[in-house]
Amino acid sequence: MKAASRGFSGWPLAVGAALSIAIVPAGARAAPEVVPPKRLDAAPVSYPADGKGDASVDLVIVVDPVGAVTDVRVRQGTPPFSDAAMEAVKNWRFAPATRDDAPTSARIAVTVTFRAPPPPPPPPREVPPAPERPARPPGEAAPAPTIDVSVKGHREELGTNYIPRAEAQLVPGAFGDPFRIVEALPCMAPYFSGLPYYYVCGSPPETVGYFIDGIKVPLLFHVGAGPSAIAAPLVDSVDLFSGAYPSRYGRYAGAVIAGQTTPPEEDHAHGEAGARVFDAHAFVETPFDHGQGTVLAAGRYSYTGLLTSLIVPDYKVGYWDYQFRISHRVADRDTLSLFVFGSHDELAYKGSPTFHIEYHRADLRYDHPLPDGHVRVAGTFSYDDTLTALQTDTGAGASAALTGPGGRLRAEVETRLSTRALVRAGADIGVERFTTDDYEGVVRPPHTDVEGGVYGDVVWRPTERVELVPGLRLDGYQAEGRTTWAPQPRVSTRVRIVPNVLWISALGVAHQEPTEEVFVPAKVPDPIVSLSGGDSYQFSEAIEVRLPSSMRVRATGFYSKLVANRLSAADQSEGLQVFLRRDFTQRLGGFVSYTLSRTDSIAGAQTSRATWDRTHILSVVLGYDLGLNWHIGARFFYESGRLYRAPCQDCTTPYTATGQLPPFYRIDGRVEKKWLFANGKWLSATLECFDLLDKAEPVNADYSLRQGLVIRNQSAIILPSVGLEGGF
Repeated sequence: MKAASRGFSGWPLAVGAALSIAIVPAGARAAPEVVPPKRLDAAPVSYPADGKGDASVDLVIVVDPVGAVTDVRVRQGTPPFSDAAMEAVKNWRFAPATRDDAPTSARIAVTVTFRAPPPPPPPPREVPPAPERPARPPGEAAPAPTIDVSVKGHREELGTNYIPRAEAQLVPGAFGDPFRIVEALPCMAPYFSGLPYYYVCGSPPETVGYFIDGIKVPLLFHVGAGPSAIAAPLVDSVDLFSGAYPSRYGRYAGAVIAGQTTPPEEDHAHGEAGARVFDAHAFVETPFDHGQGTVLAAGRYSYTGLLTSLIVPDYKVGYWDYQFRISHRVADRDTLSLFVFGSHDELAYKGSPTFHIEYHRADLRYDHPLPDGHVRVAGTFSYDDTLTALQTDTGAGASAALTGPGGRLRAEVETRLSTRALVRAGADIGVERFTTDDYEGVVRPPHTDVEGGVYGDVVWRPTERVELVPGLRLDGYQAEGRTTWAPQPRVSTRVRIVPNVLWISALGVAHQEPTEEVFVPAKVPDPIVSLSGGDSYQFSEAIEVRLPSSMRVRATGFYSKLVANRLSAADQSEGLQVFLRRDFTQRLGGFVSYTLSRTDSIAGAQTSRATWDRTHILSVVLGYDLGLNWHIGARFFYESGRLYRAPCQDCTTPYTATGQLPPFYRIDGRVEKKWLFANGKWLSATLECFDLLDKAEPVNADYSLRQGLVIRNQSAIILPSVGLEGGF
């Protein structure tokens, strides 16, 4: 087998040496360096004299390095309860947050729940004389009604691109969807503007994996600029692993986008619903059996088909999704749960489907807590029906499709061996039956693929300033009669140079499973990854600096090389990314992400710049809190033009015009007003627009002697939306 060189080379290594940095990958999920504040003595919160009924108040507070509360802001709640909560919380005391055991400031969420005092019982008809009770000493207050207080701290992993859900929902153009925030992060280049399929640090969309609670899914996003396929209230966190991701994830040679769902809410029922110009959604969760179990249901339906049939009759677009979860405690500690979810997307042109994805998952899991960790055993049933086809003037052209059921068993464990060592390990095995497998008109017979793997890593902190995470993953595949083994070593380190400067490095191997899965609209899978599988060698170094005014900046140099196992071909990417961030919980918050990169395609002895390469990618996101629950925001996106190769259509001798397309930019905007009511109820109205200036993106070029060079533009995707949402 001939293969391109797999050695590490290129200017990112020089960049890393010049910066003198070495960084842990974005999602190494290492042992926590930041410990949130712990509440100590707290001033009592009195039930307001003019209050009625039960109520909850959500606050955002800042705790300084000595444990004092220096700032309190109401996120949700109304007077008189919000006033009572704020006055009391200002006098609370905390054990301060620590970063590497050093006290530091922290911003946390606090929920104060007021329970109305029960009404006095009616006096009996005959009241016996009551025994004399000692008088209440002067100045002693009457017993206060029960008030529940919970403190929720967010454990933030330094060196990641993690954006909290509450902040992600404020990003303009994301339409309140926490998954869509990934487009604004460094190294993300959309396939086309508005389509949620991405080149990540040069890796093509086919090499990007999507996971929900560790469950592999074909896509996380609906077709077009639609939302993700999981209800926003069900999303607890979103992680973008742009390279050298943790050992628990595998089978993708590029990046991984992983979402975790919220834990069951066992205290009270809650829900929300809303409608926008192009879809409607609803979510509800309620406890049962005295809080021992919960049941959740959510769904979304798009009526874009009605709109597109009026505006562009040749196109048909539609999507829907659903989620259902039921959980129950077993033996007071363990939890048994069933999570069922699915999604459907359809895009057709002139009656012919050009993109279709429908998938369903049913995951039965058993969770057992350990004194310093947890164990999970789960089984998943899956069904996928996917198709993509090239769009032609008459409908659909060459296509690829897969349909079939599957099943998977997995187990994972996390436990702490000592105060300085954490072990994470797991294993899985899966079977998938493909009944249709069509590629460029060639139909293969049905086949059954088997894949399995084991993984493990150790989070080791030999000193307070140094953290090492060595790991290994071993995957095996049997696909279409071929057996493949893929060992994937990975190692990452994190070093705190001074209190506000962090140095992180990552090095690893990832393997693309040999499959023909379909991902991107109007793009038949690339044989370099879809038919042969491949290995990706990934390396990154970065430095992160904490700045005044709650800001931080991180610079990362990266290098990756994807080598097809059975083809003499490879893709090589290298670059530098910069990420500057200020929390949206500040009155003025946002972030700036910039990526400078180059991606080359290698075929045999020839190396050329990849046609999808974009040298510069810039996102600027700003949000401003106007007060009185008004919030405005804007996002600016810029990318330099990709390459074009346009064969001459009327030349007497063969000729191909080459060059670079013009750059593209767009602006998104968002305005939100929120009304807060008693008992945690709320209502919000949002005016949002994706691509305010109605900009069309240059995507290709044609050349002829008669017309010269003609730039072809993708039709502008402009999505104005008026949304109304409410919840309890």
